[in-house]
Amino acid sequence: MGRIGILITLLFYCSLNLFSQQEYDYRKIDSITYKAYLTGAYDTLISTGKKAIKSDIDYYYLRQRIGIAYFKKNNFRAASRQFEAAAQFNPENTITQNYLYYSFLYSGQFPEASYFADKLNANMREMSGIPKQGVFRSVVIETGPEFSDNFKVNEFGRLPGGQELQYQDLYGNSYYTSLGLSLQLSPRLNLNAAFKNLIIDKKTSIQYARYSPDSIVQHEWGFSKYFPEKPGIESSEYDYRLVQNSAYLRSGLYLGKGWSVAPAIHYIHFNTKKVVIQNNSRSVQDTAYYIASSDSVSYFQYELIDLQLSAQDYRDDLFVISLGINKRVSVFDLGMFGSWSNMYGRSQYQYGIKVAYFPLGNLWLYGITGVKGLTDEGDTRIIVDQMVGGRLTGFLWAEAFGAFGNLKGTNESDAFLVYNITDDINLKAGMNLIFVISPKVRLTLRYQYLQKTGFRYTYGQGNNPGEKVQDIDYTNQSIIGGIKWTF
Repeated sequence: MGRIGILITLLFYCSLNLFSQQEYDYRKIDSITYKAYLTGAYDTLISTGKKAIKSDIDYYYLRQRIGIAYFKKNNFRAASRQFEAAAQFNPENTITQNYLYYSFLYSGQFPEASYFADKLNANMREMSGIPKQGVFRSVVIETGPEFSDNFKVNEFGRLPGGQELQYQDLYGNSYYTSLGLSLQLSPRLNLNAAFKNLIIDKKTSIQYARYSPDSIVQHEWGFSKYFPEKPGIESSEYDYRLVQNSAYLRSGLYLGKGWSVAPAIHYIHFNTKKVVIQNNSRSVQDTAYYIASSDSVSYFQYELIDLQLSAQDYRDDLFVISLGINKRVSVFDLGMFGSWSNMYGRSQYQYGIKVAYFPLGNLWLYGITGVKGLTDEGDTRIIVDQMVGGRLTGFLWAEAFGAFGNLKGTNESDAFLVYNITDDINLKAGMNLIFVISPKVRLTLRYQYLQKTGFRYTYGQGNNPGEKVQDIDYTNQSIIGGIKWTF
């Protein structure tokens, strides 16, 4: 036998040996994972299955067993990836379909669950226990008050020395109501609509110095009038309300393979008062002195300051347009977003990123971290958002949240919440409680704490008109209750 013949023979025997080794490894892997599946040794099943896949041993029952192991350990995100792989081998298996649907559902992958369920025919859905998809998905009602200490802590004290006028426009208590509706228009497209009402108490106050002769001195020859050493202080207040109605629309389009986009628009109409200072000051003549013996009088002229608050109806419309792009990767939901708005008579541009994470692969523990920037005609600010949530009992979830940075002019949750008041919002913190009454009904209770800063203006010597000279701090606390029905 020549050299070529010897080489061919060696290659043939090596191929037989490699095939036998692979066949042996397949049988061994199948035996170990099947036994682990039957005995509930899910950790062994998962670790053995991962090693097998890395060694290019991959088949339907291996993926399904690993998926079931993850499902039993409540790691639904990992389970969904295994069942998706199993469905590539056997797409008609009802067990796989059932597990895959509920893995999506229990891990918060709702667009994937909806899209997958709609692809199944009626018989498949019935055998898999998957409900038929309807257009109407849920209705949400939220309502509750917000209490402010602004009126109490920022009442005027004494007019600062050397100043002639101080002015402030304060936000007080408010009441919030929202009605939301969720629709599934197609397997890939959902639509969320909401109608919201917000009523805020407001108060405009002025305080000003007013000089007028207020003392009469009697003499033997008559009397004389004098101005006081210090001016008198006059004040005026005007109470009114800001009523804000808004309509919100957001669509979610699932593109496949974990990708989705979410355009949204929020239209806000508010009806309030524009309170201005009306100057009724006038020149006044008064008696300087009177001489009784000659019945003669001397007069002087002075400016009598008289300022009043005058209100006019004021209405305006605001728009916020938002676009978000999201991608699910393992236990992470990665997102980037941007928006445009026209608050305060100018344009705002917001942009940012957020990461939602589910470390256990389910909804028992999760968090969302976001960083966004706002550009408002040259003023650029950075805001950091953080939320952590999890299940406390079988029916109760809790979430703690906070936002750090000035929220004025920003929006969040795909423009669902818009911070369009004129005061600074320096801190937001709070907690949500979610009570799952049944698969179709859940109650929510949200407490929120806000630290805000308003502005007081003074006019007088050394000040430019309208110059802000003092920040005035206050806090708001709200309690919002809600109920959600899922159809």
